[in-house]
Amino acid sequence: MPESEIRRILDLSEERTVVCYARVSSRSQRDDLERQVQTIREYASRRGYELAEVITDIGSGLNEQRRGYLRLLDMVAERRIGRMVITYPDRLTRFGFSTLRRLFQVFGTEIEVINDRERTPKEELVEDLIAIVAHFAGKLYGRRSHKYRRLVQGVRELVSEE
Repeated sequence: MPESEIRRILDLSEERTVVCYARVSSRSQRDDLERQVQTIREYASRRGYELAEVITDIGSGLNEQRRGYLRLLDMVAERRIGRMVITYPDRLTRFGFSTLRRLFQVFGTEIEVINDRERTPKEELVEDLIAIVAHFAGKLYGRRSHKYRRLVQGVRELVSEE
């Protein structure tokens, strides 16, 4: 049974906040980061949530050392967050989202996803493959190199062909 349900039954309340988390992969996507935050703010306002904090990261969804991500994990472990709002599951993590959702639940934190549309298995595989190649090509060549851009573009073209 989730902690939140136990607290409800025992009529134990504690002050827990609502936070949002937004992430993009690179600095060139700053505009998208701002759009994510704005989308979450508007969504939270419609739902009557008072956002206590906006946590953002610029980095790969495969990178588990992102500053905001680690801060978020600490806040969840400290039982300071009641609800976390994100635009898409892959903004939090590229892999293991259901595991994180379960772990957050154990600590009494609900993850609310605004756009939780189901992707086809092919769409999911293509997106994950591109993310993996981009992550490791960036480590190997640097994200600004022409080799990185050529490799990622080549993979996109390859997996997009029918």
